[in-house]
Formats: sequence, structure tokens, C-alpha cells
Amino acid sequence: MDDFERLIEKEFRDSLRAYFIVPHLYELGIACVEEKLRESMLFGKLTVLHYRIFEGTGDGIFRAAAAVELMVLSLDIIDDLQDKDNKGMAWNQMAPEIALNIALGLLTLSQQMLLTSRFPLERTHEAVQVMSKQILTAINGQTTDLQNDITSEEDYLCMVRQKSAALLVAACMIGTLLATGEWNAQVRDYAEELGIAAQIKNDIRDLVNWENKNDFWNRKKTLPTLYLLESISEEESWILDYFEHRLQLEDVLHRKEEIERILEQSGTLLYTSVRMRTHYYNYLDMVNKLGIDSYWKEQIIALAE
Repeated sequence: MDDFERLIEKEFRDSLRAYFIVPHLYELGIACVEEKLRESMLFGKLTVLHYRIFEGTGDGIFRAAAAVELMVLSLDIIDDLQDKDNKGMAWNQMAPEIALNIALGLLTLSQQMLLTSRFPLERTHEAVQVMSKQILTAINGQTTDLQNDITSEEDYLCMVRQKSAALLVAACMIGTLLATGEWNAQVRDYAEELGIAAQIKNDIRDLVNWENKNDFWNRKKTLPTLYLLESISEEESWILDYFEHRLQLEDVLHRKEEIERILEQSGTLLYTSVRMRTHYYNYLDMVNKLGIDSYWKEQIIALAE
């Protein structure tokens, strides 16, 4: 991973300069990219790591990794525009129609970068096909999420596999395919388990975080809130009334401490934490069964921690 950030940033800037030829579009696109550069860029690192694990050589993989990160960035922008949250991000300081245009540009650019990467044509086409398929899968999952009408744990897991986990699968499989030219079901399976664990962790955070977006106030159907709604007592039925819009936000805002107590006493936080760890342990078990050197197993696990 030597020079990862420097090489990824160069790919970002060179590609935007080449394809975002309207100066205003380029400037705003770079502002969005700079938000991405402040993150860990887990997806791109997973792409490079899987390429190296399966004996891929050369620096061409950094262009593919940058393409993966632009794919994720574009979908994050669209997600924030749809959910109307993360107000501090650069794209939320712009007119929404401009931010949407940038997101569409970055999404298209991600595939263009992958198509013009320096790999055998057959492997490049396979990687682009995986990217396109996983984007379409994520769009299906995002639609289910926006509808907010899941009613069971099975519905939730299906949505997460389509949305969050699909992008982790794309990152890992693109690196694998570019190195080997072959689909690897083991990589796909553990990437999906990691994606599910990460999403449950995020949903726990978004239920107990009262300062930013909060899934309780937003009536968001997630694994924690589904469990909560199944666990409340008759005296706590006002929670169900709120989620079914019989009460409004102003009717329950004063009950934050009571909600926190119910989350603990109902076992909501314990149950979802156990479910999160179960998927994470599944991920660890699958990685340990992969026929690769222990050094690479340690690298995969370290990136996910």
C-alpha cells in the first residue's frame, strides 16, 4: 500500500481534468473528491489488496482502485441528496441539480477509468461488468431503503446485501478479477459478510447518535428499530404510534432519555451487536479458510477493523 493516497489522488485529479472540461464542473468535482481524500478509502484499498493477494503486479491497479472509489463517492452523493443528510459535505453546499450532475459524471467516469486501465481487455471487460452489475444491485437496495417498508429481518438483510454489501463485493472482486481473470466465490462471500456487519454497525450508531441524523427520529426501518418495535411493552406502545405516524416528532422529542432506557432494557442494542459480531466472525472464518499466505490474511483482517 506504499504511496496509495498519492497515487489515488493523482488518478482522481488527472481523470477529472481530462473529462470534466467545464471549469465550474471541474472545480466542484474536485471539491467532492477532496472530501473522499479525507476518508480511509477502504474500497480502493481492498481493490489493491486483492490484486496483490492474487499476485497482480504493477501500478495499473491504482487507476482501478480510484475508479472504485469514484463509484462509491458518486453513490454516496446521490444517497445524501435523497436522504437530505450529511449537510456539511461539499456536495450539500451546492445547488442539488449541480450536485446530482457531478454524481452522474463521477459514476460514468468511474467506468471510463476502469475501461481505460492497463489490463488485458478480457479482464478489463469482466471488471467493468462486475462494477455495472453491483451498481445496479445497489440501486435496487437503495430503492428498498428509500421506500422504508421492510417488515422483517429477512427483508433487512436482503436490502443490505443489495445495497451496502454489493459495493464491497465490487471492490474485492474487481481487484481479484484483474489479477486472475476468474470469479472467486470465496472472496464474494466474505466481502458480503463484511458488508452486512459494517451496515449493522452503522445502524446501531445511527440509532444512538442524537446529534446528527437519527434513525429513531427519522422512523427508519433497520435491524435495531425492527427489533425494538417487536420488543416494546404495552406501556411503550407510543413508540409504535410514532413509527406509524400517529404521533409527530414534537410529541416525542422530550422522551430521548426514555428511549435510551428502552433501547437498553429491551435488549435492542445487545441483540443487534451480537448479530453484527456474528456476521463479522463469519467474515473472519471465511478469510481464514482462503488458501493464501497468513500475511495476506492479516492484511485483509486489519483493513476491516
